[in-house]
Amino acid sequence: MASFALTPIEKGILRCRHTGPFTPTDIQSLAGFLRDYSGKLLIDLSGADAEECSRHIRQFRPMMPIAAVFGAPLDPAILEIDKSYYANEVRLFGTEEEALAWLRNQ
Repeated sequence: MASFALTPIEKGILRCRHTGPFTPTDIQSLAGFLRDYSGKLLIDLSGADAEECSRHIRQFRPMMPIAAVFGAPLDPAILEIDKSYYANEVRLFGTEEEALAWLRNQ
């Protein structure tokens, strides 16, 4: 079983829900998806291990599309990125409602 699930929310927005520990295969699969996906992403970390999420978000941050993250107590600093990257905006929110409202306005 994959460590993440992708489901459509509405046109142009997918939910990426963390469902368990990442395997090397999952990391390769998610990296490929992030490279190719051009829509907006709602990243749901509800019930996930914040330490593991922080490590992987930091790794994937340069390739993320416009994204709103919620569901885990994360340090907002993990979303900061070197200005030499051409990066999309990624923000951390306290609730799914706040995250989705922001995505809809992007």
